[in-house]
Amino acid sequence: MQIAITGRHVSVNDHFRDQVTRRLETSAGKFFATAIDAQAVFVKVAQMIETDLMIHVGHGIRFQSHASAADMTASFSIAAERLEKRMRRHKRKLRDHHKTPRGARAADDAAAPLEPAD
Repeated sequence: MQIAITGRHVSVNDHFRDQVTRRLETSAGKFFATAIDAQAVFVKVAQMIETDLMIHVGHGIRFQSHASAADMTASFSIAAERLEKRMRRHKRKLRDHHKTPRGARAADDAAAPLEPAD
């Protein structure tokens, strides 16, 4: 996975880049087998640091999150938690919670005899 980390009006040191890279890779790896790319943008606005995260995990599947805080680490932590929450909710929607396959249910319904109505 390619990760682009950008700082606008703020410098991002190598140690923090490593933390961001590890967190994004583990977050994407939890819910999706292969992620294509990710972007992290840190912007200083007045006294706050705004963080924009975007991760592209498949064809047409992108997740974004945004957070702002006084500290860059806190801002990234909040944005990463929101991103993980969105990925978890999307994965939950994709999961089929029925125990029998769809084709087997249709075959069982067709084989069941219909009772005549009185």
